[in-house]
Amino acid sequence: MMISILFEIFIIMVCAYAAGLLGGLLGLGGAVILTPLLTIFIGLPIQYAAGISLSSAVGTSITSGYRYLKLKIPDLRVFLFMASAGTTGAIMGSLLLYELMKTKYNWILYIFFSIIMYIAAFFTAKQAPKREMEPLSGISNKSKGLFIRGKYFDPSLHLYVDYFVDKKRLFESWGVMLFGGLMSGLLGIGGGPINMFALYGIQSLPIKVASATSNLIVGVTASTSGSIYWQFGYIHPFLSAVSIIGIIVGALHASSLLPKTRGSTIKIVLLSVFSYLAFRMLLSGLRRGNIIIISQDIEYMLSFIVLILTTIIMFLLRDRVSE
Repeated sequence: MMISILFEIFIIMVCAYAAGLLGGLLGLGGAVILTPLLTIFIGLPIQYAAGISLSSAVGTSITSGYRYLKLKIPDLRVFLFMASAGTTGAIMGSLLLYELMKTKYNWILYIFFSIIMYIAAFFTAKQAPKREMEPLSGISNKSKGLFIRGKYFDPSLHLYVDYFVDKKRLFESWGVMLFGGLMSGLLGIGGGPINMFALYGIQSLPIKVASATSNLIVGVTASTSGSIYWQFGYIHPFLSAVSIIGIIVGALHASSLLPKTRGSTIKIVLLSVFSYLAFRMLLSGLRRGNIIIISQDIEYMLSFIVLILTTIIMFLLRDRVSE
């Protein structure tokens, strides 16, 4: 019995470390990765896995966010504006989850999670921002008021990178971020994939700036959703404590890696993780809804094959992946 408990604690810490590492590096906060991992490897119901993941995501946001702020990578103006949307959506999503869990259709959450991941992956793969190194010298003084300008130092490129955000796109992405907050509360994912779509896909922020800014936003949305999950009894204190330890270690590692990592590498890993989690949760939802009859071993094997194939294909196409 004791060995079984210790092994389960070990698995949770490993999953949390992986979630913290990837979440901190990719701007996902870790919850979007930890929720399916706890569901898959520990067998936790999705609402309890989501509760643990949300509390852990706050640790990722604080840990990696502190380092990123010291390096002046996040765009605080964008963060402050977009966080209001994420918080509003998180409250709505958490209340919706509570009502949905009273029904027998909670397996739909798994499929919905998968659809959101596929949509985010599609737009992330499609996006190839060309503004990242575009100077503002060609913009008139009158037009400059329509843009938010930023700059950060990229150690991997050994230069300062100028960028700007169209304020019209800022307002357009607010609605997307509201939806991301809704997903944070409903699925316990911290809104990371939707945040990255809004910041990188719509606003065309450089991927490192988008990742660092998303980490801060995830902390706000996850703490909002997590407080409501706690009220509903969906957060297990002991398991959350174990998870937070692992996820903070992973986030610390990620914060030291991000400044040195090429943007194309971050994007390849991001898409590979998206494809694995989306496919795995889709199979799990279909199985739980008795739509398909397959064993969990087959689910693991097929999902792992998808992960390997996606990673290989992305690295083969690396020259076409934008920084």
